[in-house]
Amino acid sequence: MRIAFTTLGCKINQIETDAMQQDLLSRGNSIVPFDAEADIYVINTCTVTAKSDYQCRQVVRSAIRRGNGAKVVVTGCYAETRPDEIKKIPGVEMVIGNRDKAMISDHIMSMISANGTDSMPALTVPVKALRSRTRGFLKIQDGCNNRCSYCIVPFARGDSRSAAPAEVVQEFERFVSSGCTEVVLSGVHIGSYGSDLGTGINLTDMLKTLILSRGNTRIRLSSIEPNEITREMVAHLGQGLCRHLHIPLQSGDDAILASMKRKYTSRFYQDLLERIAKKVPGIALGADIIVGYPGEGEKEFQNTMRLVEQSPLTHLHVFTYSPRPGTPAAEMKGHVTDQIKKQRNAALRTLGMEKNLLFRDLHLGSELTVVVEDKVDTETGLLTGLTDNYIRVLIYGVKTGDIGKKINIRLEDVKEQGNFGIIL
Repeated sequence: MRIAFTTLGCKINQIETDAMQQDLLSRGNSIVPFDAEADIYVINTCTVTAKSDYQCRQVVRSAIRRGNGAKVVVTGCYAETRPDEIKKIPGVEMVIGNRDKAMISDHIMSMISANGTDSMPALTVPVKALRSRTRGFLKIQDGCNNRCSYCIVPFARGDSRSAAPAEVVQEFERFVSSGCTEVVLSGVHIGSYGSDLGTGINLTDMLKTLILSRGNTRIRLSSIEPNEITREMVAHLGQGLCRHLHIPLQSGDDAILASMKRKYTSRFYQDLLERIAKKVPGIALGADIIVGYPGEGEKEFQNTMRLVEQSPLTHLHVFTYSPRPGTPAAEMKGHVTDQIKKQRNAALRTLGMEKNLLFRDLHLGSELTVVVEDKVDTETGLLTGLTDNYIRVLIYGVKTGDIGKKINIRLEDVKEQGNFGIIL
């Protein structure tokens, strides 16, 4: 059968889509582009915001209109949390939540053969990997044990579950032996890795194991909670582990953090960042921040702005709060108007861009190592490269044969819209 996939949301979803495609290919099917004619369309959905839900419904309806009798299958976080909402869309053949996603290929093959199945997957985390031409993404964990008051993810993905250490090491070594120059360790709540295994192993232990077998491959961590960063982990930054951490903040106001059920204070967060920046020169430090959370007045928002201004953060991901049904925050008082949310989002994004430009300016004239990406800048026609500390550089003199390689460059020019370097 011709099967088409599209993926919304996070990198975890993309990794899982890749695993589904590989499984269905191994069973004799063909994978076609989502905008092509197919027998089955699979939409892997996101539900992190109300806008995400709307986009998912739009994609589903688009596939139904284009399908000309094709079957439409919806999976992912939106399918897990709001299955009845999706089932009401005329033309949807099957809705498969995250808890059943590990068996989606069986469900699809059963649908093809018209033989039903009652089997359910065990709540384990088979190691899933995604390989691009420039880097590998290795999913080692799924689910989340935190119950932040605004977040739907634990309902969509369940409690934290870790992949077996031996499987993680085996897949990582496969990346290394194939010449992969960067591997990103991914998960929904990656800092909790190992807590469910009962063996005493944790994320730092896993990192130490992988660093020993990394060869020429550098390792990057996906988002990690501030209270799950260990001193030993920090010691490996720049020593096999990329000088880059993405540490969610969400708010710089202690009352808002407590209402969100975050497990740290603003002072703890700022002190942590300052210690890391002092220990690891040149490190990139990113953060997620939510604006417009219930109860966020001007004073609370300015506390967030002040923390960002005074911290060594180098880039921000700014999200506008939207209520998710079933979460405690949705029932809270003091909701912020859309107009104020928009203003605060713009102010914080502007501050984030200013800090990022200052960070890149500090590296002007520096010699840096980049992994050459398969991305071409539309204006200049130049290929890009990514440094270990998360600076994307447009590189003069790089050829397509260099894609996926590590090369040394000098950062020659830094502009608001981009950075330019030359090969050394």
